[in-house]
Amino acid sequence: MKNSRSKTIQKSGYLFILTNFLLAIFNIIVGLLSNSLAIASDAIHSLTDSISGFLIIISEKLSNHHRFSEYRAKIERITTIIIALIIILVGVEIVILSIKNIILPEEVDYSIPAIIILIISIIAKYTLATYLKKTGKSIKSNVLAASGAETMNDTWISITVLISAIVYLIWHINIESYISLIIAIVIIKVGLEFIFPHLSKHHHHHLENSPDHSIHHQ
Repeated sequence: MKNSRSKTIQKSGYLFILTNFLLAIFNIIVGLLSNSLAIASDAIHSLTDSISGFLIIISEKLSNHHRFSEYRAKIERITTIIIALIIILVGVEIVILSIKNIILPEEVDYSIPAIIILIISIIAKYTLATYLKKTGKSIKSNVLAASGAETMNDTWISITVLISAIVYLIWHINIESYISLIIAIVIIKVGLEFIFPHLSKHHHHHLENSPDHSIHHQ
């Protein structure tokens, strides 16, 4: 069971890295061709998300090493906090960019190809987020749950850009900065809940109750 859980976590980590990397490359190309800063920024977020995938794999390999196996719960907890900090930093970055764009609005340039790419990104990110959260819950892995939450946050970011693009194309009104600011606050809240679980009413499986932790203390 322990080996199966470890393989599932590592497999999820590799899937996380591959999906975000492909989305990033795809979005960078289309962002440059359509001159869309929003899609290019979304691509950068996908690249930073790949860091979480590497953290998942590294933490799992370390916790499975005979020298570190008894510290599995601590390793997972530290990794979860690191991922949470990444979530918070992304949120803060979006807050800063949103405020700057509200004070000094920039011209946006959306196109139909850009909207199609945003829709594809949303579907891919939502599917990945659902998989990570469901898998994390089933094997009681806070690391996967945190990565799933991070990916779901990115899904909302892409949805924000999509809504803003549609509104701009139809009414020529740029609302991206205001919606992004609201979502950024939600993103920061989610990150804080992973560091301080008591802030959330429904969150996460305690690592102390994970199957592997129990095995190590029997």
